[in-house]
Amino acid sequence: MIRVLHFITGLNIGGAERMLYNLAVHADRRRFDFQVIALQSGGEIADELRAIGVAVTELGISNPFSAMGALPRLRRIVRDAQPNMLQGWMPHGNLAAWLASLICGRHIPVVWTIVQSLHDLSREKFLTRIIIRYCAWISRNTASILYNSDTARIHHEQLGYNAAGGITIPTGFDTDTYLPNLNSRAEFRRSLGLHENALLVGLVARFDPLKDHANFLSAAAIVTRRHQTARFVLVGRNVDGANQDLVKQVRELGLEENIHLLGVCQNIPKITAALDVAVSSSLSEAFANTIGEAMSCGIPCVVTDVGDSASVVGNCGRVVRPAASEQLATAIGDLLDLTPAERFRLGSLARQRIIDNFSIEKVVARYALLYEGIGARGR
Repeated sequence: MIRVLHFITGLNIGGAERMLYNLAVHADRRRFDFQVIALQSGGEIADELRAIGVAVTELGISNPFSAMGALPRLRRIVRDAQPNMLQGWMPHGNLAAWLASLICGRHIPVVWTIVQSLHDLSREKFLTRIIIRYCAWISRNTASILYNSDTARIHHEQLGYNAAGGITIPTGFDTDTYLPNLNSRAEFRRSLGLHENALLVGLVARFDPLKDHANFLSAAAIVTRRHQTARFVLVGRNVDGANQDLVKQVRELGLEENIHLLGVCQNIPKITAALDVAVSSSLSEAFANTIGEAMSCGIPCVVTDVGDSASVVGNCGRVVRPAASEQLATAIGDLLDLTPAERFRLGSLARQRIIDNFSIEKVVARYALLYEGIGARGR
């Protein structure tokens, strides 16, 4: 059995966190044993991992000083786990995996997992920028660097990340969880007080400048001129009534009757299956998980041309320039103008595209091959 010790910043709901969970769910437990070290504490994914039998250790790191204090504990954890390899997720997790390999007293192969593109490094937090650049310098000490998109790989290798170990493995989607569901569609719409045939557009993304909620709301205001009864749901961390910046823009655009700010939700598959159109309005992406999930649910998508979004959507949706509200609105409106049967056909093509190219089973099989190769050397 190959033991893999995963390092990740935290386990709140997010793309990397969800991919780690899906990997743990679908990996062959007879061949692979996963343990997870979260640098921070808490998070819904931590509970979900424990529920499927994956050991999770939370270090409770909140600043660089507490990080230094956690090193002795980290050393003990790694020694006790006796892993065949260490896998980092995102900048802080990647750095932690490398540090763990240094302090544990024996050589253990290190794999990094990078799920972000770097269209504009200046938008990252100061410490994150330092870590990203420092990791470029030490990247030759890794056994492999996994990217979830070709765009992320290009950006990081341009920054100096070791190209020899780079591999692109896209995000995988559970097509048995994210699937068309008429019952979910009807139930969710009733919960919002909407008719079953109302036009519903969704954006699932945490509140972050890179997700460009302002662009989405501006486009929504334009769309309502053509489709006055259209409704828009926004889901994600800090996307709720407590976000005064968001509420202010909704009010200024006169969208109070058209917008539903739902915040963090646990029933994302049900919400996604209830949409007519799913949108990614981002300024920067590597691989937009929510778009793959929407396509798996048979929902046509409109995406900005960032990261690998255009190649994921293919001919099953619409692609527009980032930060172009008029274009975004036109594309959303075009899909809303389709008949329900036409949207269904386009959504069916989208779902088949995910099944053929991005199913979790196919992606996990690629991880398994990598683990077998690297893990054998780490025994």
